[in-house]
Amino acid sequence: MPHIITAPLGAKAQVTLPKSVRQALGLKEKHDLVGFIVEGRRVALTRIEPVTSSDPFTEEEWKKIARLVARPSTAIFESSKDSIRYLKKRLHL
Repeated sequence: MPHIITAPLGAKAQVTLPKSVRQALGLKEKHDLVGFIVEGRRVALTRIEPVTSSDPFTEEEWKKIARLVARPSTAIFESSKDSIRYLKKRLHL
């Protein structure tokens, strides 16, 4: 059965989510995300599930790429796929 839970508006118009609301949404970590669904003068709160990145490189690979970029140019490619293939090959040597 739906029920209303209240929370006071604090400094800078911030609201602390009550524990029962956090539990209902499955919010546990400091950086969990919430979304607001606005429909007229009504607002609903929902949990936002993180989406996995489509980044073709890991953080460590990006560091290696930064070091490669600092060097003089050694290759030019016609397509981004060729460029990514080349970088993947160089990164795993």
